[in-house]
Amino acid sequence: MTAMPRQAEDERPSTITTPGARIESLDVLRGVALCGIPVINIYQQLVWLRGEPAARTILPTAIDLIFYERFLPIFALLFGIGFGLFLERAATRTDRPRVVLARRLVVLLVIGGVHQFFHIGEALFPYALVGLVLLIPMSFLPPRACLAVGIVLVVLLPQVQTSVGLIAGLLPLGFGLARVGVPEGLARHPGRIAVTFVVSALVVGAWTTARLAGVQLPVVSVVGSPLGGDLIHAAAAVAGAFAYSCLVLLLLRTPVGPALDAVFAPMGRMALTNYLSATVLFLVLGPLLGIDSLADAPAIAGLTVGILVVQVVWSRLWLRRFAYGPVEWGWRCLTWGRRAPLRRGA
Repeated sequence: MTAMPRQAEDERPSTITTPGARIESLDVLRGVALCGIPVINIYQQLVWLRGEPAARTILPTAIDLIFYERFLPIFALLFGIGFGLFLERAATRTDRPRVVLARRLVVLLVIGGVHQFFHIGEALFPYALVGLVLLIPMSFLPPRACLAVGIVLVVLLPQVQTSVGLIAGLLPLGFGLARVGVPEGLARHPGRIAVTFVVSALVVGAWTTARLAGVQLPVVSVVGSPLGGDLIHAAAAVAGAFAYSCLVLLLLRTPVGPALDAVFAPMGRMALTNYLSATVLFLVLGPLLGIDSLADAPAIAGLTVGILVVQVVWSRLWLRRFAYGPVEWGWRCLTWGRRAPLRRGA
């Protein structure tokens, strides 16, 4: 990590903020990712687990191709980037940034553990576990070596188990990208973003065409794992996440950019709160709407849109008066071990 002047632990200001401006484009990407996650979670929790036994793992074709394993990888990558940025910035505030990061991950582990009781297969618990097991040791590596390890892990781990391995690999990759300064340089390299978008879109297009044509793609796993790892499936998921992310970053540079920022950035700043609140909303409202089968697609679509509209509106209203989302504020306070002012201007 870059050596910078540090303050002693007892000299930290009560705001307990880490230096450095927010990267608005990352907030927008978090907000966009949140838009694609609830529809899959509703199918998993209300149809697969609590509904028709015969419908388990079955998704409508459009949902499968457009949403499944497209937005959660973005969320995982952004969490990894967030942990990397936090570590770099915490190093300017304390002599023990890894201890603070570890405490942050432990708090997230507890939040995710509680969330697991209501939402089986949720993302926060594995994010925190991967952070403690992989990211803390990686933090001792030089930035470029850290990125190299992230690249290796995102290639190898999905070959062991596709879905879990994909998430476990994307977190270190995002962590490594943050360590080498990629997030801060997003605005300076639109050409690289455009090239990444084109390549990713071509991969996704080929994958989608093969799926729609009924082509049976081979299962490729260099490590020969018996747990269901598939390199082609994982590559398609990563390409889809990269294509969506790069498209959003490019659109932010167009006349529609301010509108995207106004809608999605507040959602992204409250990503943890919104992720958890979506679970509450669909677990409460889903049964009231009678959602329990694949035939309930219109109700699922309506519930998903309703949740997102509520979150867009309430995120904007909340952040007009408060500096952080409610869960983000609690996470920050527990991370640093002191109370942060919540109201703006406090």
